[in-house]
Amino acid sequence: MKLQTGNLPESENEIVVSSRWLSKYSPGTEVGGTIRLDTESFHGEYIVSGIMDALTNETSETYSFLVSKESLTKWDGYDDSMYIAYCHLENDKQLDADTIQSFYQQVAKENNLPEPRFNTVYFRWAGNDTVFGALPLALITAGIVLVGGYIVIQSIFRISINDKIQSYGQLRTIGATQKQIKRFVKKEGHQLGGICILIGILLGAICSLIIFFDGFNALYYAGIVFLTVFVCWIMVSFAIRKPIKIAVKISPIEAVRFTSEQKRISHSRKKHVKLHPFSLGLMNFGRDRKKTISIILSLSLGGLLLLIISSVSLLQSPERMARQQFPYGDYKIYIDSGKSQTDILRAGNPLSEELKQEILAIDGVENIVVTRQSAHAQFSTGENSSSGVCDMITDGNYSNLEDSLIDGAMPTKNHNVVIAVSVAETEHIEVGSTLKLFFGETIVPVKVTGTFDPGGTIMADGIGHSALSLDSAILFAPEELFQELLPGIENFDYSWSIVSAPEKDQIVKEGLQSIVSNHTDISLDQMASLVESFEQTNMIYEVLKIVSWMVFLFGVVNLINTTLANQISRKRENSILRSIGLTQKQLYKMIVCEEIGYVLFVMTTILIIGLPFTIFVCREISKIIYAGEVIVYQFPIFEMGLFLFVLFGLEFILSIWTIRRQKKQSLIEQMRTME
Repeated sequence: MKLQTGNLPESENEIVVSSRWLSKYSPGTEVGGTIRLDTESFHGEYIVSGIMDALTNETSETYSFLVSKESLTKWDGYDDSMYIAYCHLENDKQLDADTIQSFYQQVAKENNLPEPRFNTVYFRWAGNDTVFGALPLALITAGIVLVGGYIVIQSIFRISINDKIQSYGQLRTIGATQKQIKRFVKKEGHQLGGICILIGILLGAICSLIIFFDGFNALYYAGIVFLTVFVCWIMVSFAIRKPIKIAVKISPIEAVRFTSEQKRISHSRKKHVKLHPFSLGLMNFGRDRKKTISIILSLSLGGLLLLIISSVSLLQSPERMARQQFPYGDYKIYIDSGKSQTDILRAGNPLSEELKQEILAIDGVENIVVTRQSAHAQFSTGENSSSGVCDMITDGNYSNLEDSLIDGAMPTKNHNVVIAVSVAETEHIEVGSTLKLFFGETIVPVKVTGTFDPGGTIMADGIGHSALSLDSAILFAPEELFQELLPGIENFDYSWSIVSAPEKDQIVKEGLQSIVSNHTDISLDQMASLVESFEQTNMIYEVLKIVSWMVFLFGVVNLINTTLANQISRKRENSILRSIGLTQKQLYKMIVCEEIGYVLFVMTTILIIGLPFTIFVCREISKIIYAGEVIVYQFPIFEMGLFLFVLFGLEFILSIWTIRRQKKQSLIEQMRTME
């Protein structure tokens, strides 16, 4: 967290607020101004001593504040044991998890401190090198861009060579050798490539400074720049090889008569070939098969990428992923308190029958489903100790939990438990190990019979609340073990899902918020807040969509270049057809038919090749994300509709341009034109 302005609070009535909360609930208030809080723990008027950046885990229902030590010590729930020291190592990136943990354990032992707890999420993140983890995606993206760049550069340079071919022939007539022509053309290509590479590097540096505004490693960046220049230089060199060969092989006499390379129209040998505008358009479409295939592949590649990425994005849409944690309704009521959960259960579970009837009385609420029954547990192996939420194994969650097992088996006895695999790895707990389990009163030895994947417990079984899910279950135990560790307690409800009518959502929301504000030790969890947090992680697919459109743009440039070259080279050919009876209207039909051929072939390629592959990819990703569940495939209608619209629009514009170009010159002028 960083202060935007002001200072940290010192006196009891001073407070630091997040800019997001301030903009929503007290706009216009600045440092020195007064705000009012009505929370259970801190209420009354406070002077704003500082404003800080909104934290990344803030949602529409939770905000961050900083109070002074004086204010904290006067809080009713204050306890000296609540203090936690967060320790960080400067050289943590050079050390593995075992070394870091052993260091802190030694410090705690030497100073008679409690057993330290570790950020298991950080260790999982640090263990998977994020740089090299993202490298395959970066290499694939770079490879696609390089292939697209190769196609576009070759097409543009070939047109440039064709335009200057007579100049090269004149150089040959005054003594220039093929080697000199090759050197001259190659130098021209490298000069243009060098200028464009330099511009790209500068634009990349500017974008990097905007994205990484805190700065980046200059040495690493210099290495990436050098590698980029090297790879792009090779790509340019290969792209201009074919056009250079065309320039070198031309003789002085051929250069005078040269027109852009156009393959002869090939057709099966028949005695009678019926010619009409559509057949001529199709013949032109398949005349130069290499160019045609190049255009179709470049356009299809962009469409295929867009189809796959858009389909996966729909599969992992924020709404769909959030719905997995809210299978029954858009709201949950759960226990949330600074007090010990054991003390709360002893004093009387706030999720009581009276509260249930109060919620059911809200207009629009149809049912309440008990999604979790839990207790806070502490456990140790003798050397290491940890704590977290332990959920009760019930008939409702048994099958889902069994499906999410990574190793071992489900508990068959009262003193058996299963543990989250991430906790087991961090605390070095294996299947068959014995733990000392403690719910607040009695310590009971239990046996670990299996490990489960927390991400596999779908349908709200053990999934935590709010965007961070800090209270997700790390243990599952039988009901008999709960009764043994906390005798006399009958109600272990921890979380309720509220089933409500969608058309009365606003009434239900306001009613639930009112109930939560009038009761202690409970909170409201909303699906809308979870959707908001998932939208941030879903940005990667938006970036990939941009990449697919970039690839499609390469195909567009290639198509435009080829269309320009074809129409220039066919100017005399079209004029001859006009002179033997082809009308202006028939010429237009021929041009339109050729352009539509590209659209039809591209869409056919995408549907035949891309659609089955996309369905297969979405099926496999669905199994990974949703714990083996196969989600019904959803076709990205909007994205592919936009792709089709752009493709048809492009062909329409090119056809109109070609037709208008034909009108600018008379038939005689076109027949006299020599390329």
